[in-house]
Amino acid sequence: MAVEFVTNGHPDKVCDQMADSILDAAISQDPLSRVAMEVTGGHGIVFVTGEMTTKADFDIGKVVRDAYLKIGHDHSIGVITNVVKQSPHISQGVDTGGAGDQGIMVGYAVKGELDFMPKPWGLARKLTRRLREVRVKGILPYLRPDGKSQVTMTGDRVTHVTIAAHHSESVSLEQVRHDIISQVVQQIIPQIDAVVVVVNGTGIFAQGGFEADAGTTGRKLIVDNYGPVVEIGGGAYSGKDPSKVDRSAAYFCRMVAKSIVAGGHADEAIVKVGYAIGVAKPTFFSVETSLPEKEALALEERVRSQFCFEPRAIIDQLGLLKPKGWCYCDTAEAGHYGDDRFPWEQVSQIV
Repeated sequence: MAVEFVTNGHPDKVCDQMADSILDAAISQDPLSRVAMEVTGGHGIVFVTGEMTTKADFDIGKVVRDAYLKIGHDHSIGVITNVVKQSPHISQGVDTGGAGDQGIMVGYAVKGELDFMPKPWGLARKLTRRLREVRVKGILPYLRPDGKSQVTMTGDRVTHVTIAAHHSESVSLEQVRHDIISQVVQQIIPQIDAVVVVVNGTGIFAQGGFEADAGTTGRKLIVDNYGPVVEIGGGAYSGKDPSKVDRSAAYFCRMVAKSIVAGGHADEAIVKVGYAIGVAKPTFFSVETSLPEKEALALEERVRSQFCFEPRAIIDQLGLLKPKGWCYCDTAEAGHYGDDRFPWEQVSQIV
């Protein structure tokens, strides 16, 4: 199994954070804001388009530029916006409590792994978080925000690690490779004697972010979810207010799946729910485990009776309109799961 992850300075993740920063700005003033932002950026220009119906008053361009600087990129960007109000044909169904879109949403959890997430996903994320840590703390001050990791495992053994580390031009490739192995890889995976480690396989990585590449909101779906071995729903998360069930219901499915596994009901669980736009009651629901059929059906019925998957109930239970101790931009930095700050990572007892 192989899993890729990216740093918060990767162009696609930058776009996710910009889109969610706009959402944060809107709901901080008007929690009932309807937001669906799409951001594309590259080579000094950022394009923001989408829909927003809100009483909030703020400068989208400033929010976008501030997000870029906060990430750690320091070259200037221009911002072009084309944002209109949400279609009244959509809002008339959402205003009455219906789902903001159609689709199938998926939540997953597995026993005995990092944060109830697949182990390669957890290790790949830890590597990118460590890249950020050694940069921000000045341990490796020449590092820049962009970067990637990839972890390959055979069974429970790591066999390959790949790191792409964005750096200044003042440092040699040999120094970068030495430092990344000792200060990043070995801090997360101590036993690397039999591991193939590749750092900056193409050589120098001195240009990054929108200076070198382009990004788009929602293009790192596998990073945002559970890695390539777990199926996901069809929708991206970032830039969308919680009336969009492809975000809020996916979060809720994760909470339920984690509650199943953490409660000892199954070693692994996939929870799925489907919606029709404008309709509150789900059109589809399932709980998949490796339990025998009779036990599996009984567990599914218990979950169905205990948890309400209607959009308003999800929003209220998770506090998605008034985040406390977290913000939507936080979710866009390093995956939407496996972080205890987020309310959908809290476990509910299944009775």
